[in-house]
Amino acid sequence: MKNNIVIVGGGASCISFIDALLIKQLQKKTNELSLTILEKSNEIGPGNAYFSDLKSNILNTKAGYITVFKNQPGDFYNWLECNEYKWRPDFPELEVTCDTYAPRALFGMYMKDAFSYICAAARRSGIKVKVIRDEAINVEQTGENQLNVVTKCGTVIMAYKVVLACGTQQQSQMIPPYSTDIIHSPYPTRELKKKVAADDSVAIIGARLSAIDATIGLIEGGHTGPITIYSRSGFFPFVRGTQGRYKNAYLTPDYIAKHCPVLDFYKLGDLYQQERERYQAQFGDSDFEELPLPNKPISCLETFLSKELSLAQHNRGWQAILYDTNSGIDQIWDRLRTEEQEVFMKQYVSSAMSLRVSIPAENAEKMLGYLRSGQLKFVAGASAVETKNGHLTIRCNGTSTPTNKVIYATGSPKSLNQIDSPLVRNLLESGASTENKFGGLDVCKHDYGLFCKDGKMNTSIFAIGELTSGRFLFTSALDIIVRHAHACADSIEKFTVEHDYSLSLAKS
Repeated sequence: MKNNIVIVGGGASCISFIDALLIKQLQKKTNELSLTILEKSNEIGPGNAYFSDLKSNILNTKAGYITVFKNQPGDFYNWLECNEYKWRPDFPELEVTCDTYAPRALFGMYMKDAFSYICAAARRSGIKVKVIRDEAINVEQTGENQLNVVTKCGTVIMAYKVVLACGTQQQSQMIPPYSTDIIHSPYPTRELKKKVAADDSVAIIGARLSAIDATIGLIEGGHTGPITIYSRSGFFPFVRGTQGRYKNAYLTPDYIAKHCPVLDFYKLGDLYQQERERYQAQFGDSDFEELPLPNKPISCLETFLSKELSLAQHNRGWQAILYDTNSGIDQIWDRLRTEEQEVFMKQYVSSAMSLRVSIPAENAEKMLGYLRSGQLKFVAGASAVETKNGHLTIRCNGTSTPTNKVIYATGSPKSLNQIDSPLVRNLLESGASTENKFGGLDVCKHDYGLFCKDGKMNTSIFAIGELTSGRFLFTSALDIIVRHAHACADSIEKFTVEHDYSLSLAKS
């Protein structure tokens, strides 16, 4: 189909991308575009991150700050106020304000409505929208701006552009050791109690948000057995303070582009200090908490969380500064010297993410309670899952500890060979894509087109979201997803115009 764009994935990236196309369509007032959305899961809209799940899985951003639409700030909270009749039966005791850390499943309900809304709006504007519940397993280039998307069920869809908006990826089950007692993703956490006996000993590999969701989901679901979280780096998310939003003046794309053609760690430190001084002056914060860098691996999680909960009762300006770097973290990352990028990924990325991706005090208090009760333990150090005489063990710090179940809660694997995706595997094998040196698909930093094996950029296949984290460092925050989706839509428009212009020249 001449003007058909196939979007692989029906989550946040997909919704924001259609929103961007719709804005362009209304400006052009043409009726030539069609969209085919491929979504393999039963739910469409929430994406992998916000499926219907336990109420204990909560967002780490306040409801008043969230939107999936670029030009509709605070849309999630507005939806909550206008659609209480939809969500109140499932969340009868929930008190909602702008400062609420809402359940992820409730946000999933919003995303379902957002998907329906944007598709209906697109259709009203003349864009043809078709939704297919199937999994894309390959993209074949049949000519210039001519692609065939092949699905698991054998359907072949013709397209002139393909956007990979696949969201969070699950770890491949083909990675040894092989055991039915290894759970490769904690989601949906509501299913864990069907896979894990109440008195099982459980090893959770990973110590970020999904590990916290898994732990709370198990224990609130009646689990009585011991749980051990294994953190390779020894870091754990910090706790979010009471501060509101802050708009950076120095750690921004515009300021850095004008004043810092090349960045290093020292210059970043200088920019942060300038930002800190401005923050203090703006808010009269004489007791500004020092940015806890370099933060050391945790020796006692109970002590760490106790201290964090105390600090989180106050304004934590450094968190507000770090959060606002979402507006240009990819540009900041790109301007770092290559050798500094490599040092960061080897030595500091886990530390930085523990600072950047914080958790609400509510979840920190629960985790602290589990630690104090003795049901939960935290072990720092590189770990390996092994099978011994048919039983699972975790080797860490020179000790082998038997366990009944293993849950991987490490997020999307950085290495593409660890991802459970036949589509990614086929794109790599065909040479249509390559892996970024820091993980994920390698895409053009400006245009989001895949880099092919021959080094050229593909102007027909694009990727946004978690699959591009190696190129952009951090892609999981919703405001970053929205920004990249709109930029990708701009890129597709640019290459479409260039192609049409080339054709008109050839004909003349």
